[in-house]
Amino acid sequence: MRNKLNLILLICTLSFIHCSELLAQRTIGAPELQDFAACADLSFNSFTVIAPLSPGDALPSDNEFVLELSDPDGNFDNPQELARVTGPNNGTASEQEIRFEDFAIPQDANSDTYRFRIVSTTADPTITSALSDDTALHFFRNDLDLFLNERQDVVLCNVSSFTKTLTIRLEDLDDNPVPADTFEWEWFKDGALIVGESSPSLVVTEVGTYFARIPLGNCQNFFTFEETNRVDVSLIDVSTAFIENADPMGDFAFCPNETKVLQSSLIDPRYTYQWFKDDEPIEGEVGPTITLPDNEFAGVYGLNINVSEDCSLDQNNIASVTVINEGSSITQPLPENLILLPTQTIDLEIMTDAPDGSTFRWFVETSPQTQGVLTGGTTSFEAAFVGRYRVEIDALDPCNSFLFSETELFAPTGFEIVIGPQEDISCDAETFTIELKEMLGLTTTVGLSVPLTEEQLDFFTFEWRRNGIPTGDTETSITVSSSEIGDIYRLFATLRTGEFQNIPSNELVSAPIPPGTEIVADPLVLTEGETVTLSVPSDPGYTYQWLREVDGEQVEIEGETNNTLIVSEEGTYFVRISSAICEDIFGPISVSSQGLTEIIPNIITPNGDNINDNWFLPDSLVNQQDVEVTIYSRSGTVDFSGVAYQNNWPFENSKSAGQEPIYYYIITKNNSVIRKGSITVMR
Repeated sequence: MRNKLNLILLICTLSFIHCSELLAQRTIGAPELQDFAACADLSFNSFTVIAPLSPGDALPSDNEFVLELSDPDGNFDNPQELARVTGPNNGTASEQEIRFEDFAIPQDANSDTYRFRIVSTTADPTITSALSDDTALHFFRNDLDLFLNERQDVVLCNVSSFTKTLTIRLEDLDDNPVPADTFEWEWFKDGALIVGESSPSLVVTEVGTYFARIPLGNCQNFFTFEETNRVDVSLIDVSTAFIENADPMGDFAFCPNETKVLQSSLIDPRYTYQWFKDDEPIEGEVGPTITLPDNEFAGVYGLNINVSEDCSLDQNNIASVTVINEGSSITQPLPENLILLPTQTIDLEIMTDAPDGSTFRWFVETSPQTQGVLTGGTTSFEAAFVGRYRVEIDALDPCNSFLFSETELFAPTGFEIVIGPQEDISCDAETFTIELKEMLGLTTTVGLSVPLTEEQLDFFTFEWRRNGIPTGDTETSITVSSSEIGDIYRLFATLRTGEFQNIPSNELVSAPIPPGTEIVADPLVLTEGETVTLSVPSDPGYTYQWLREVDGEQVEIEGETNNTLIVSEEGTYFVRISSAICEDIFGPISVSSQGLTEIIPNIITPNGDNINDNWFLPDSLVNQQDVEVTIYSRSGTVDFSGVAYQNNWPFENSKSAGQEPIYYYIITKNNSVIRKGSITVMR
């Protein structure tokens, strides 16, 4: 009986020891991400992982659990710590949770086969969890603009085969270049993946629709800016390009009163057009259709179509058409209005292509004056009185054209003389010329003034006065010295018949702008919440317009027309100063929180004239070992990079020979970015 009792006690003791050992050995289950994938960007990067902790004895109170991340292939040869938490470290007979909340994934994460594990820090022995399943972690910069082929389709013509390179360019939201080769890429043609292509450029030899994207695995559909625009690559059959009459039943012979529309057989809002008549471009006619005027429309019409940078169609591809005027027109009509000076008669004449033998009639107001038959394509009438004059022609042509032209003659009630400087006067010229720009006859009709003809100026004598004193100059122009600053010039006219005498022009102040005018800043540094006042010397003879550099262009600041400008934002500023004689732009001046910074040019003209041929940096950035200059092409590839820059790009060290129109630069000092911007190449 005693032996049996001892056996029972032994079994119970062993069972208790075994149960205690099982309770003491704690394990961690596989960590699990609380999302289908970790898809992060600049605005969201916060995730939670949970793992089960088995029951067991208490762990050291200072024990921490560390969440570790594998490499993109799931290996833990060099794990990366993502987060750590203290506990739970208390002993328990039930399962607990280890929670890692609101941790961020690395910004270079881009794989579907990462794994998590958890490791304790002070437990003895160290507890390492089971490995998680493969988990997608992807971080994507959603501050990028992606440009494929500068968002232009590729249209080719006149080729049977082709090779075209499509290139990706990246910018951040501040328009700064981002190298495209820092990303992996996937290319697609007509929606199908192109296997083996992963660079930021693609050589295409087939028509189709192409785009590229940054591969983001299981997060691909989570983001919105990881794809480029689509680029259509197509071929145009040049035989389909021709000029046609918009009327399907029409030809190219018209009467003047008909609607006359020519149009291109290729119509696309992405194309640009230019119409020609008799080999001369027609100003303003840059659409796929052209409506011909009622007069002088006969001629040979051609059309150029700029389809893309790879396809331009001209008269070699698009046959010109000859438009015939079956009717007649007035080829030189009467002026709209005329001034009739005292004792003057005006010979009113029109020219027409109406056939000889056509009947013409002249009217003053509504009263017939004379009629006859055309010979030689002209008819004229001697006008000696004010009033409305009209000529009518019944043309003997297939269209039975009725033609007319009219004008009105006014007696002057006075005159207005406008003087000004000759065009394109430089402010630093030693002399300049002031001239009669226009002389107008005033009429009894309110608001109506009529320019005098060159012949009518001979009815007047002229006299220039300087500060009210005659200069002896009696021509319609006068040469003035730039040293005569502040002198006032006027031109006076007298009608030779005596009815109007000493007619004054506007006053013109001799006020050239002195060279070397500088913009002054007060204070020199723009501090937060404060302003900087920019100013130039004030002069009542000048007008001012302030400008600010925006995307490499000088843009007027609305309403800023004084000699001072109050600035509350960093930027590059200019001022345009105008006088009655000339105008000039002064600056730039760059305002920043670092004080007035040295100006880095954004335009070069490498034409070999030794002026602005290379990109010149300020002295503080030239030949400095701690200053690195990197210049990118529009595609994001490095065109030049180096330290101790020698002001020798692009003539000596540009990979592209400076042939592209736009480049971008980043300047770093001691590995910190200090300046960045764009360079425009003008030739």
